[in-house]
Amino acid sequence: MLAEDVQSCKEIHKVLSADVHSRLGAAQLLGADPGSPLTEGVIADLEKSSRAQIKRFQKMSQVCPEYDQAVAACHEAVATLKRQCGEEALPRYEALLKEGLSATRALGARDLRWPRPIVMMKPESADLSMPPGKARLALLCGPTAALSANQLSQSAAKLGVRPKACALTWCMEVPEAASCSAVCIGLEPATSEPPQKRAKTSGGPEGTVRVRHILFRHPQLRQADPMARREGAARNVLEAESNALTALQRLLQDPNQFIKSCKELSDCQSAEQPGQLAGDLGWLARGQQEASFEEVAFGLPVNSIGDLVSTSRGVHIIQRLG
Repeated sequence: MLAEDVQSCKEIHKVLSADVHSRLGAAQLLGADPGSPLTEGVIADLEKSSRAQIKRFQKMSQVCPEYDQAVAACHEAVATLKRQCGEEALPRYEALLKEGLSATRALGARDLRWPRPIVMMKPESADLSMPPGKARLALLCGPTAALSANQLSQSAAKLGVRPKACALTWCMEVPEAASCSAVCIGLEPATSEPPQKRAKTSGGPEGTVRVRHILFRHPQLRQADPMARREGAARNVLEAESNALTALQRLLQDPNQFIKSCKELSDCQSAEQPGQLAGDLGWLARGQQEASFEEVAFGLPVNSIGDLVSTSRGVHIIQRLG
């Protein structure tokens, strides 16, 4: 970059090192008075100064990877000085800029507006058209993004249309990672019949479904559960989901083991019911269970086992009986 133009290199370094989120730093970069009243003329001068600053390091556009960040910093300096803020509130406001964020979920926070790649998303697509029939869309972050399409497909093949179980399986395939995330979205053609219409009812009142379940509790649950059989073996929500995923994979291989697994694993009192009634919740109408539970229960065909479901009671495996 020095070989390209020494002065331009100095100018872009000055911009990148400027504190454009404080009024003083922005004013120093643009050569403005931080305390001057905000008028149309002042705003015009600020924008003119910003354009002049960008022009001074324009020769760096092809050789400096931080060129776009420097341009964004000049625009941000103008935005900072245009922002109205009283004298009493200003010190507190600028002090917040020095506070770190505990997570990157606070999108829109000032820390994430700094023109540096604190959070970067680079979506990649191999095919813009949906294949015939059902498909999965994977959104991967961190180590899971390194999983190949073949790995994703093979690990989720036996789980069918159970997006949450698929996403959890992908995360489990990178156990050495400190943190990772994955989202699986199930897709099917719009012309296919909705699950609610495919599912048949038998023996119960109209608009009801009969289900049984296996419940995995964990210490992070905030509400007391009068139907709890025990506190559960899981030490946290991740372990509860992992245990539920292992049980689901076993049941998909041999659904006839549902009663046995329920009596051994379920943390719900329904598991203590005799014989084939273990885990049976009876006939349920809309509004009797939480929305996430009902979404799976009412969408299942009879005798099918659904996806993992998280509620205020814990993590469920649901099988529809009627």
